[in-house]
Amino acid sequence: MSLGLALSGGGAKGAAHIGVLQALKEENIPIDYIAGTSSGSIIATLYAVGYHPYQILEIFKNYCSCVFDCDKKLPFRVLGTMFTGKISIKGLAKGDRLENLVRLYCARKNIHNISQIKLPIAIPTVDLNTGQVVYFVSQKLTEVPSSNFHVPVYITSCDIASVVRASSSFPAVFEPKRIGKYYLMDGGVKMNTPISVLKKMGATKTLAICFDKKEEGRKYTQNMVSIVLRAFDIMGQEVNYTETKLADEVLIPQIEDMGLLDCSRIRQSVNTGYMLVKNNIGNIRSLI
Repeated sequence: MSLGLALSGGGAKGAAHIGVLQALKEENIPIDYIAGTSSGSIIATLYAVGYHPYQILEIFKNYCSCVFDCDKKLPFRVLGTMFTGKISIKGLAKGDRLENLVRLYCARKNIHNISQIKLPIAIPTVDLNTGQVVYFVSQKLTEVPSSNFHVPVYITSCDIASVVRASSSFPAVFEPKRIGKYYLMDGGVKMNTPISVLKKMGATKTLAICFDKKEEGRKYTQNMVSIVLRAFDIMGQEVNYTETKLADEVLIPQIEDMGLLDCSRIRQSVNTGYMLVKNNIGNIRSLI
């Protein structure tokens, strides 16, 4: 038996994945394959290159403190739209700091390219031009060439920091990332909980950690980020449901009223993920 772990995107909520990894480590549950989207891709990558959960927590805190690197030219671009009528704003933040942070910590483990990561890992992104899912994977997968945009693309060699930045490029908040011919945004647009790729990589059993999107009755503040986040949730619900149905076990950390960039409750999120695994350890052990 081999176990694949999928870590979904969720912004700052993704800190729960750190608690999940710590609990799995304490319970001696081996992870044979790992996949992560958006904030899940950050944690999955750091774990796959060799960092311990407590080290990942410190790095994630650093990520939260510098992630919102607003484009200094943004005010001029907004002003420019008034005169030209052309909208050139790609996002509120560029994502350079996140990319540099990931590059720094991966380099300390002598990892620069995703192909150098020994633990099989997959990180989904979405091409803005075609809507096609573009997976970056550390091992070669059998692929049937196709011009069908509904068929995913698998890329096995790329700068790992660029990949993580692309997967974390939340629409309207962070600028998309250009990699080769692709113009990439957050993988959560179509693949927030990447289970199918884990099975394609060879995992016989899969565990998914995702965040409940069904928040009926919740009132969202009327600001741009909140509205975009809600629209993003609604669009991704059906696709996410299709993927999670493929998982052998799905765990949902219950973290209410925590925004995409709300870094004030990281510790609470970590503890929630930790206790979630501890309380469901029997079901998890049955997978291996």
